[in-house]
Amino acid sequence: MLKRELKINRKGLIIWTIVGLFLFSITYITYFNMDMSETSKSINDMLAVMPKEILKMFNMDIVGIDTVFGWFKTEGYTFITLITCLYAAILGSNILLKEESDKTIEFLHSKPITRSNIVSAKIWCGLINIGIMFAVLTLFNISGMVLSDDLHLKLLLMLSLAPMATAIPLFFVCMLISTFFNKTSKVNGIGIGLVFVSYFLQLVSAINDNVNFLKYFSLFTLSDGRDIITNNSLNFTSLIISVIIIIISVGGIYYRYNRKELV
Repeated sequence: MLKRELKINRKGLIIWTIVGLFLFSITYITYFNMDMSETSKSINDMLAVMPKEILKMFNMDIVGIDTVFGWFKTEGYTFITLITCLYAAILGSNILLKEESDKTIEFLHSKPITRSNIVSAKIWCGLINIGIMFAVLTLFNISGMVLSDDLHLKLLLMLSLAPMATAIPLFFVCMLISTFFNKTSKVNGIGIGLVFVSYFLQLVSAINDNVNFLKYFSLFTLSDGRDIITNNSLNFTSLIISVIIIIISVGGIYYRYNRKELV
């Protein structure tokens, strides 16, 4: 069952991983071909005239982008977070529900497997795929930093893997939401919307202290890059909250799917 799921979902994993590799490749190539001694002043002059709220949203008020690692801590972290979270949300929205949407649920029921077996195989498939995507992107970014002679391994690893604290809960939350529907098209929209709404709330909360409370309504707060950069460590409270969300969601998925009227 697990082998079947890995094969079915392999194409999506490859496509999304290639998108991530392509975006980072463009940046590394750009920095490789830049004469930073000449462009550093121009970059700093450009940042000096940008609104402080915009700089704060992307951590550019505490990090310069005149080095490739500086870029990774600002826009690069945004890229890796959005790409992995979008993939996790879409995967979670589809992986369980597509059997009903594609009318293949009858095939699974003809096998000597229970509904719990189906859910377990799909959960493991999702976790493996998300893990592979993070591993590939992390190794690629380590290689890029080594070639750029700008490797800060500990912080790079934390920033590369921290988005898992948001991506994995998103996978399970979207998977739970999918148990209330029978068609993937609706859940896809909800999953993608959840990612962008959460990301928007996290960005807005960083602009002004008066709206700082909005971060508590965003899953992206669980992998706050600014907190990691400032403290040079992971926020274990966020990790605990992430685990709690996962446990609640997993329990809800098994409960809902075992009692759902499949079509």
